[in-house]
Amino acid sequence: MLVVLRYTILRRDFRGVEKVMIKQIFRSAVLALSISALMSVSAFADTDNYVTATVPAGVEAPNSSVYTPADLSAMQAAQAQQAINTANGVNSPIDMAAVNASASSPFEAMVKGQKLASVNGMSVTYQMATGETVVLDGLTIATWVTGNDGSTIFVDQNQVAAYVQGLKDIYDTKGVQTWLSADGTQKSLATNYGYYIDLAGETAALTANIQALQSVVRQPVYSSVAARGEMPQWGDTFVEVSIGSQHAYYYQGGNCVWESPIVSGTQTDPERATPKGVFSVNYKETNRILKGPISPRTGKPTYESHVDYWMPFNGGIGLHDASWRSSFGGNIYLSDGSHGCINLPRDKAQALYGLIGKGTVVVVCD
Repeated sequence: MLVVLRYTILRRDFRGVEKVMIKQIFRSAVLALSISALMSVSAFADTDNYVTATVPAGVEAPNSSVYTPADLSAMQAAQAQQAINTANGVNSPIDMAAVNASASSPFEAMVKGQKLASVNGMSVTYQMATGETVVLDGLTIATWVTGNDGSTIFVDQNQVAAYVQGLKDIYDTKGVQTWLSADGTQKSLATNYGYYIDLAGETAALTANIQALQSVVRQPVYSSVAARGEMPQWGDTFVEVSIGSQHAYYYQGGNCVWESPIVSGTQTDPERATPKGVFSVNYKETNRILKGPISPRTGKPTYESHVDYWMPFNGGIGLHDASWRSSFGGNIYLSDGSHGCINLPRDKAQALYGLIGKGTVVVVCD
C-alpha cells in the first residue's frame, strides 16, 4: 500500500516535471524558429545587424522578454502587411543597407522596412498634358505610410495633398495663353482656360492607388482640361479677333486662311466694349434680324439690324456682316463702334461663314 502510494506520487511528480520540460522545450523551439525566420526567411539586415522582419504565419511572436512591446507590435503589423503584399503580387527586394544606414536603432530600421515592404515595387506614372512623364516611386510613397490595420494601408493625407499641390504648381496652366499672331506679333491673353489638376480629386485617386498597392499609368484628375498641352492650348484652328489692331484672322491647322479688318464694340462705352476671352461659336444662321434691348420709353428694341451671316460666340455678341458701314479697321471702334459685336465686310463674313462651324474657338484679345 505504501509502495503503491509512493509510486503514484513519484509518477505525478514526474508528469509535472515532464509537462514543465515540454513547455520549456516548446517555447525554446518557437523562439528559435522566430529568430531564425527573422534572420533568414524574412529578414533584411546589413553589417550593423539592424533587422526588420515579418513573423511567418503559424509562428508566435517572440517572448516579450526578448523584444519590446513596440517591437512585437511592429512585427505583427508587418505580418499582416506581408499577407496584403502577397495577395497583390508585390514582392520586391528592399535595400536594407540604405534603410539601416539611415536608422538610429534596430527598431527604427524595422519600422522603415515595414513601410517599404508595404509599397515597395509599386509606382504611379503620370502622363502630363505637356507630354512629360512624372514617376512617383515606392520609396517616396513609403515615407507617407503611417501604418495599416491588416487590410488597409494608412497614408498621411497631408503629404499626399502636398505632392499633388507640387504637381499643380509645376503643370497647371499659369493663367496666360500665348501664340504667334499672323500679324507677326507675340500675343498673350490672361484667361483661366487650360489644364488644372483637381487637388481634392487627385489626392483621393492617388490615395486609392496606394492603398490598393496598384501600379498605374494615367493622367492626373483634372478640374479643367484644354484641347491640347502646348500653347495655345485651345489648338491651332481658331478665330483671332484683335481689338488693338482692329483685325481678325482665322487659322486652320496653324495656317492663316482668312483675315479681315473689323469694327468691334465702342471702346469708350463699357456697356458696348467687346469683352476679351476665349469663346466658341454657338451656332450659325443666315438672314437674321439683330435686335437691341427694349427701350423703356418706346417699348421697342433700341435697334433692329438685318445681317446675312450671323455667327454668335458670346451670348448676344457675334461675328456678322455690317452692310451699313462703308469702312472697317482703324480707330472707328473708339467712338463709333458696334454694340459689342464684330462687324465685318459682307464678302469677308460670307467667306468666314463657310469656313467655321459650331464649336470653333474664337479668341478676343488686345
